[in-house]
Amino acid sequence: MSHDLQLKERQRIDEAIATLRIKFVDTLEERILDIEALLQYCRTAENRSRAFQEIARKAHNLAGVAPSLGFDAIGDAAREAETIAGDISASPASVVQRVEALLDEMEVVLDQDAI
Repeated sequence: MSHDLQLKERQRIDEAIATLRIKFVDTLEERILDIEALLQYCRTAENRSRAFQEIARKAHNLAGVAPSLGFDAIGDAAREAETIAGDISASPASVVQRVEALLDEMEVVLDQDAI
């Protein structure tokens, strides 16, 4: 492959990644609201288990996608939230604390994007 073709291919890949980053940021507010709603379900024992499972699933998705798009802090926080939300022996307070840390990281990205 010639140098010019390699350069064009690299530019095309960079543009595709930039587009994916924009879409990711555009969905953050909705993701934050979904996770906050799940936290409300954690307040009662009857809903807590299902809410934690759903939080773990959403955090798992974020942990996979965020770092590949350059959002390492979200990925790290999501991994921690996933791990603790999936731990049936974890205290509800510790799960909420980790999930709130994830939400904080997501909000930082939204705030930076608004600037």
